[in-house]
Amino acid sequence: MSTFSIIIPHHNSARLLSKLLRSIPWTLAPEVIVVDDASSEEERREVKRLQSEYAFFYNEIERHTAGAARNVGLQLAHGEWLLFADADDYFLPLAEQLLVRHQNDSADVVYFGVASTYLQSGQSAYRAKQVERLIARCRSEQSLQALRALHTNPWGKMIRRSLVVEQQIVFEEIPSANDAMFSVRVGVEATSVALDEEPLYCVVVNDSSMTSNVDQARFDSNGQARLRVNAYLRQHQLGAYQLSVLGYLLGSWKYGWRYGRQVWTRCCADGNNPWVGFCRVFLPTNFYHSLKSRPK
Repeated sequence: MSTFSIIIPHHNSARLLSKLLRSIPWTLAPEVIVVDDASSEEERREVKRLQSEYAFFYNEIERHTAGAARNVGLQLAHGEWLLFADADDYFLPLAEQLLVRHQNDSADVVYFGVASTYLQSGQSAYRAKQVERLIARCRSEQSLQALRALHTNPWGKMIRRSLVVEQQIVFEEIPSANDAMFSVRVGVEATSVALDEEPLYCVVVNDSSMTSNVDQARFDSNGQARLRVNAYLRQHQLGAYQLSVLGYLLGSWKYGWRYGRQVWTRCCADGNNPWVGFCRVFLPTNFYHSLKSRPK
């Protein structure tokens, strides 16, 4: 059995998937699982061609969500540790060293630092900021609770597969933020967690990716996922930690006043603090990226 299972959802990005596959530390003999969700026939042929270069398992589904693809990957995985990667991202050169360093850890989850770059220019991008803020908060609080409760992405961490199986933790099969509840649950329900601040993984910012393009269905999916995570945290006596809903509240008005009123009512009824994340939402960089998301 492989020590590591790497699960990769894929949709119409075979060229970038090739870069990710090259970055995987193959000397560790990981079990690599690529799950294609509704790509074009041309893209699927290219992914199958990549199998002749890299020894990965390949599966096809037609469910149109990354959460569904990740869940299929979970069903197929056998490794002691789970790692997740998006098809347009890649592992950093230190990945092999870091995985070997922590493969015998007793923790259920090991968090790592991450980097972020723009696809077109290769320059440093903003997607690593959330993890950097959480690590800084952990230092300040002298506790890893902030990472447990607020790290909403599955990448940049090692997750013990037995935790996921025993707690029956799966991804939500929704248009956006399918990974938020999964990621928070593995952190909160882990018996113990560890942190290594060395960067394991690079998150690539691509303006044509699903993360960068938001229609109303995806916008609402993301907002409601945040509300569910916050409710889960309150249920586990972690109400001091909350995902910001301010962007959900402010952005809702772009889709009409009736929808905006529904969102405000929903957030207030659930007991969320609307001011959490105020400074981050109105940072010039973050505000610019929020303006780029236009109704379709």
